Amino acid sequence: MLVPGHPEKAHELVGDIKVVTLLAEILWQRAVVRDGWHNAFTDLCVWRGLYWLTFRRGSAHVSPDGGVVVMRSADLRRWQQAAYLKTIGDDRDPKFCPTENRLYVYFGTWLPRPEGWPDERFGPLVTHVSFSEDGVDWSKPVPAYKRNHWLWRVRYVDGRFYSPAYGWENPRNKLKSFLDLLVSEDGLRWRREARIGERNQPNEADIFFREDGEVWCIARSSRTPDHSLFYSSTPPYREWECTDLGVTIHCPVFCRAGGKLYVAGRRRIEAPWIPQPTPAGNTGIFKFDRGEVKPLVALPTYGDAAYPGLISPKPGRLVISYYSQHAYLSGAVCGRFPDSADIYLAEVSIAD
Repeated sequence: MLVPGHPEKAHELVGDIKVVTLLAEILWQRAVVRDGWHNAFTDLCVWRGLYWLTFRRGSAHVSPDGGVVVMRSADLRRWQQAAYLKTIGDDRDPKFCPTENRLYVYFGTWLPRPEGWPDERFGPLVTHVSFSEDGVDWSKPVPAYKRNHWLWRVRYVDGRFYSPAYGWENPRNKLKSFLDLLVSEDGLRWRREARIGERNQPNEADIFFREDGEVWCIARSSRTPDHSLFYSSTPPYREWECTDLGVTIHCPVFCRAGGKLYVAGRRRIEAPWIPQPTPAGNTGIFKFDRGEVKPLVALPTYGDAAYPGLISPKPGRLVISYYSQHAYLSGAVCGRFPDSADIYLAEVSIAD
């Protein structure tokens, strides 16, 4: 499905002449996976000259049949399945971490609930990791860290792996969460470097290493109001400052493009947004700076949606992966399950 370009515009008066500057334009949007399953929780990367897409496929938002699909493409149009990763639990929220020699996939798994386990809905949580050195053969998923710690996103910087991992001590109260900085030399064995934060109930998070060595972190919060949190730290990353961003961005993902930093994630559809010709759905891209975010463009998504991947394949362009239920909720498509959702890609032109 293609959507004509719909620009976000900035207006500036130069004398008596109004100058219109394009800030963002959706160049195209298309469904790349539509098979009636609940396809969700995406990520996107470039590795070995190919585009790589991963997502969870299951019968519902939470279901024991959830498994991780890995796909590859040379042109963002034609996709081929490269791997299907499955453990004994509900595998979900996969994220890529590309290095020169390997492509890693990290994902959380809700294990089957043991007898007497205090959480009546979920079993223990384990983060699994699988990797490939050629994109064809993939290692068997193995636990990356101890239980009830979610390596939400992993970044590879200067030969080391870093993850803002959230967790909880009491399975009965996962809302009482903490956020740790984990470090690894090989992507498989991890240690805790520092506690990023434990107030304000942080969870889903991403980090960005600035050229001066400072680290920025954005995290979702499950408190009320659920405004996202901005953390910053300088080497050796033992002490962290926290700022309330004043806006909700779930499942955040950073991407640098043209010397600027962007973050994508799920926004609250009832929250204020900039005017734009397309429907401002619940998956947004924001411009990011120290302690503040500014809306750039929102994709026309609805229902159970978002959880994006974000890359910049060339200057002035962002490509975002995400999922949405709008085709099913509108009645345009019939799904095989009540929670059916599709995987989408969109390319956005951004002004420098």
